[in-house]
Amino acid sequence: MLDLALHYAARGWPVFPLVPNGKKPLSGSHGCLDAALDANRIERWWAEHPTANVGIATGRRSGLLVVDIDPRHNPQWLDALRELNLPRTFTVRTWSGGWHLYYQSTGDGPSSGTVLLPGIDWRCNGGYVVAPGSSVEDAQYTIARNLPIAPAPALLLARIEAHRKVRRIEHDAAGRMVIASGKRNETLLRIACAVRRWGVEQSALLDCLRAVNAAHCDPALSDEELTTIAASAARYAPAEQQERRATR
Repeated sequence: MLDLALHYAARGWPVFPLVPNGKKPLSGSHGCLDAALDANRIERWWAEHPTANVGIATGRRSGLLVVDIDPRHNPQWLDALRELNLPRTFTVRTWSGGWHLYYQSTGDGPSSGTVLLPGIDWRCNGGYVVAPGSSVEDAQYTIARNLPIAPAPALLLARIEAHRKVRRIEHDAAGRMVIASGKRNETLLRIACAVRRWGVEQSALLDCLRAVNAAHCDPALSDEELTTIAASAARYAPAEQQERRATR
C-alpha cells in the first residue's frame, strides 16, 4: 500500500491512511486534513500501518472534484447520470459496484455535498475518496477507465452551485417558511432524505411530505409527485446501516 500512496502523491494528490479494509481515517487522525505529499511523512505512516488503505484528499489541495455514483441508492442511477451529461474521464469502480468520476477542479471549487441527484454525490473541498488499489470488505477499488482527467464541466459546477443555494430557506413576511415553485421537488427530497436517515419508512415519509407540502409549498405539489419523492428517499439506507457498512 505504501507504493500506491507514493504513486498518488507523485501525481500531486495528497494522501493519508485509512483503516485497513475500510473507508474511515485511522483513529486519532485528522483525516483528510492530515493529507500530505511529503514522501518521508507518507513512508512513516505506512511503516506504522502497512495494510492501511489510501485516502486521497479532494478539492483545492489536489485539484480534484469527484462525482460519486452509488447504484444501491437509486435503481435509476443511469438515467440520473445521463441527465448530468458528463464527459468521459478517469473513472474508478468502487468496492460496492459504484463509480468515482474524477474531474479537474480549478480555483477554490465547491465544498463536498450529497444528493446532487438520487444516488449521486460529489467530493471536493473538505472531502476525500478511497484510492484505487484499496479494498473495503475485501472488494477492491479498481481503475475502470484510465483516461486523462477531464476539466469539471461548467454545467456540472453550475448545477452544484444551484444545488447549494437551494438549501437557503425563504420566509414570508410573517416568518413562515415558503418553498417556491422551482425548488419544491428538490427541497422536499432533501427533507425526505434527512428524515430517512433516522430509519423512517416510506409510508411515514409520504405523510411527512404531505404535511410540509400543504403548509409550505407555493403552490402545492400533486400527491403523485409526493409519492415519487418518498419512494426516491426510501431507496437510501438509514444512517445506522450506512455506518455499519462503512466500518465492516
